[in-house]
Amino acid sequence: MEKNMRRRIQKIKGGSYIITLPPEWVRRNSLDAKSEVFVIEKDGELLIKPIRDYITKKTLDLDLIDLETSKYLITVYYMQGISEIEITSKSVISASIKDELKNLQLYLPGLTIESESFNYITFKVQDSFNTNLAERMKTFSSKLLRLLEDLEKIIENPNKEMAVDLKNRAEELNKLYNSIIREIAIVSQKEEEFEIKNLPTRDLILYAIAMRDMGRMLSHIKTTSLAVTECINTSNKELKFIIKTIVNMFKRSQEVFFDKDIDHIRDIRESMKEINKIVYGNEIECKELARELARIASYCVALMDDGVHKSVKI
Repeated sequence: MEKNMRRRIQKIKGGSYIITLPPEWVRRNSLDAKSEVFVIEKDGELLIKPIRDYITKKTLDLDLIDLETSKYLITVYYMQGISEIEITSKSVISASIKDELKNLQLYLPGLTIESESFNYITFKVQDSFNTNLAERMKTFSSKLLRLLEDLEKIIENPNKEMAVDLKNRAEELNKLYNSIIREIAIVSQKEEEFEIKNLPTRDLILYAIAMRDMGRMLSHIKTTSLAVTECINTSNKELKFIIKTIVNMFKRSQEVFFDKDIDHIRDIRESMKEINKIVYGNEIECKELARELARIASYCVALMDDGVHKSVKI
């Protein structure tokens, strides 16, 4: 098929306009003169898409795949939009294994047990995408900011109970992360089912990258929250300076990504250099804790990069 499928618009009776479709594309998609297609308006463009059935079910055999790999794959299938996941075995699945599989419902919103027997369990996912994707991401980032601000309080006054609470809230926020990644995956593949006129595919990709960066930041916050109380001396000024700088970096990175405010680029990059200089250039106490904080800061820079890329269009 020709590389650039340029077509001339033609006008027909009644005021409508038509274009011809490349015959190779029609044949390759098993279409004919009576076939129907989706015509999707997206960011000022029209996307022509064949009507097809999606893969909505996956099956895992516990006789072939170990439990940990199965749990990992269930999470992947969930986040990539699969709506039904069946786990089977030729023998009876033990109660302990079933319990571990069922515990995934705590971390994957909408995942419910459809049916089960001695040697199988079937999950289905009930989706409820009722809000704007960008707004859900803003909600996630706001909750992430609150975790960072509370991490600053723990570093200021180390407290085991506060650290455990912070870790638990970080794990709870991971549920929202999984749900948003699933929504991005489904929206990007099923354009015909969602109103995304003002959300081009390029931005969806950058949303996915930004969520990945914030998700990694969330993982390091969980690690750091407990590391604080294990450090023999978290009263030093350097650690307090680093976490305070990170909070400010993340606030600015949010504005770059969501508001396209690129005036913060220099400050964010300079702050990262300053943190690295302290962490890797000096003999700082609680070095591993400081390095975890530096990793969190690096994802503030990553979110800033995502926002800068989103603001540039050709």
